[in-house]
Amino acid sequence: MTSIIKNQLVKHLSKFTKNLKPEQISLDVLKGNSKLQFIEINEDVLTEILELPSWLKIKKAYCTGVAVNVPWTKLKTCPIQIFIDEINVDVELTNEKKKAPKSNPLGNLGDSTSYGFINKIVENMSLYISSVEINFDSDVFGGSFMLQRLSVESRSPGWAQVKDLRQTRITCSTSNRTLMFKQLSWHLLRIEASAKTSKNEQRSKINAPLRLITSGGKIRIALKKNATDGSVIHARIQTILDDILWVATLPQLRSAISFASYIADLVKESQKNNVISTAHASDNPFIKEADKSSDAKTTTSAYNIFHFDQTSYHLHVKKIDLHLCDDAHTASDYPPDWDIDSGAMQVTLHQVLIDVYPKAHAQSDRSTWMRYPNPNPIATWFNSHLNEQFMLLGNVEDETTKQRLERCWPQLIGFFVVLRVHDLTVQCVSDMNTKKDALTNLFESERHLHSLPSDQQIVHVEFGTFYHPHSDKLPVPNSAVYFQLGPFTVSFDERTTRWCCYVVHALSSAIEDGNLIPEKDLDVRPPTIKISLLMPRLVLNLPGPFTDFNFPQRLVASMSSLSISSSPYDFKDHKKFISLYRKKKEYPEIKQRLSSGKNRFHLSTSPVWIEIDHGPQTKGFPFLHDVSFNGIVAIDKDQVDVLVEPVEDISIVVDHYQFLQLTRLGDKFTQFFDQLTLDMKHYNMGKPKSNVRVDFLSAIARIRLYIVLTMGEIPSPYDQSAMNNFNHSFMDRLSGRSIFY
Repeated sequence: MTSIIKNQLVKHLSKFTKNLKPEQISLDVLKGNSKLQFIEINEDVLTEILELPSWLKIKKAYCTGVAVNVPWTKLKTCPIQIFIDEINVDVELTNEKKKAPKSNPLGNLGDSTSYGFINKIVENMSLYISSVEINFDSDVFGGSFMLQRLSVESRSPGWAQVKDLRQTRITCSTSNRTLMFKQLSWHLLRIEASAKTSKNEQRSKINAPLRLITSGGKIRIALKKNATDGSVIHARIQTILDDILWVATLPQLRSAISFASYIADLVKESQKNNVISTAHASDNPFIKEADKSSDAKTTTSAYNIFHFDQTSYHLHVKKIDLHLCDDAHTASDYPPDWDIDSGAMQVTLHQVLIDVYPKAHAQSDRSTWMRYPNPNPIATWFNSHLNEQFMLLGNVEDETTKQRLERCWPQLIGFFVVLRVHDLTVQCVSDMNTKKDALTNLFESERHLHSLPSDQQIVHVEFGTFYHPHSDKLPVPNSAVYFQLGPFTVSFDERTTRWCCYVVHALSSAIEDGNLIPEKDLDVRPPTIKISLLMPRLVLNLPGPFTDFNFPQRLVASMSSLSISSSPYDFKDHKKFISLYRKKKEYPEIKQRLSSGKNRFHLSTSPVWIEIDHGPQTKGFPFLHDVSFNGIVAIDKDQVDVLVEPVEDISIVVDHYQFLQLTRLGDKFTQFFDQLTLDMKHYNMGKPKSNVRVDFLSAIARIRLYIVLTMGEIPSPYDQSAMNNFNHSFMDRLSGRSIFY
């Protein structure tokens, strides 16, 4: 009896394996236990099952041992358990032409028209793997991808472990839909890659300069299936990672860019070698009307709670700690007068959320999106953008196209990507001589100062692109990007700015060498962009030495909001810009680009308040008082035009100590920009010159300048009580209406 079953197993498994013999199988039929030793998988069959792209070729795949436990008497409540020791796969990156695909061996394992007990048993199987290691190799690069202690289990809707498999499914008999939940988890994930020094170099001899390691993670998969035939209607896939620590050097980033360029070339070459089939299965992103009505009438409360109506993908990382280091030690790599020895910068992100909705209703209210507050200004802006685009696209002479557009517009589909970060900190650059106490933050959030609600993120970015599901000839709305940041504080640091320019130059050179820059001749419309900065604060440290305590130390500029937008709605009224309509004969080309250019951005601010103080814990004195600004930025090839105008009259208050410090600040910026100019000449040495011209226009109706002369002896800043009285009396004098009006 046992030998017959072994022969049958060999007969069926031989479709997927190579050189499998009955002696490799250990079988105990009554106890439901079976073991297989060292199984070599047929790489051609595995390639067809996984439907890998043509530039990926599996050279070898095997597992050291497989054990199967089948609970014959408890198949309804207990899963079949599969235990695998090790899985090793060798993959080659190649541009060889892909062979004609054979019939998929999984195609006739079951009847797709029926969905019964056997299908549910297979879906509920639990899988446990000690380690999975995938080694990839090519003429230029090599690397590996490894997972340790991998498990796949069925879970409850709340992602808890269950003792009864019937608790992992929710079926609605009215709508004939089933929700099922699976979780894939691992204890260690390691990714490493490096460039080869020669084509004949073996994988085992490759160093790993680029390495990413995470301590643990899980993938939660919720499937909505048809209870009749088992077809998947929608899926919600969540990837949850713990803390990620990544120490990256500039050579590693250059290597990563080169690797991306190599992959991009392989993809382009494979597209040339293979014939792309235009026929594809129809995929309706909407729920059928019958499903909607039946879902609404269902009495299954649990189904209504966990029900989802679209496919989506989600990534949640608890914390990302990124350290960017400079490994260059050759003096010729640095510009003249370089004073940063082995610079490094730390970026810390807390609770990073990335959500992808590939086929969402473009005009939906987003109430079903995960962890998404609704309504909010971003969703409102996207709806306004679609309304504006509908008015622009509908303004056509062809009446047939106009009617078709009106009929198909309610079915418009959007591909949306949402990026959110709960908290963010960026430190200033440090080097080998920087002490721990001297570390300062270049960027830091202020959510702790403003008591923000937990669902409001410091960074919120949304990208959306649109298409018509039933026609590719109708005009589509322009893609849109919304970027929201704040509240935050930025401290200007000369050394950090200079080091960032060095890093940007190094990476941009690697991108140019890898030909990753899109072709300029492509007819691609730039997206509509909206940038919203909430409660931004800019801190400028005034130059020392502070020989007298009367000299202020900081200049702080703050406002409630700063908005930058390329939406046509923001350019409807240009009459408020004085310099565009007064003295039209002056600068006609610049004014033409500002009023009717292509790549234009509108800028507006809330009332701006600029103060000058003696340090973080001291009370500031007003320098610029409650002035809003409007502006236009027109960007063209090698040409940038800027127009900024105040809405109200400008009132400036300054004493002679502050005036002297501002003069020093102007000299400091002049020297800094001269240094940046020399740095740019060093970076672009040997390259053709590309001069970018910047024209700045501003029309100010009136400026009121108040120079305050201090009378009497100024109290010492160390005498806190005297300083408080002095500050209050000074502020009282400045707060009088006669001063500003």
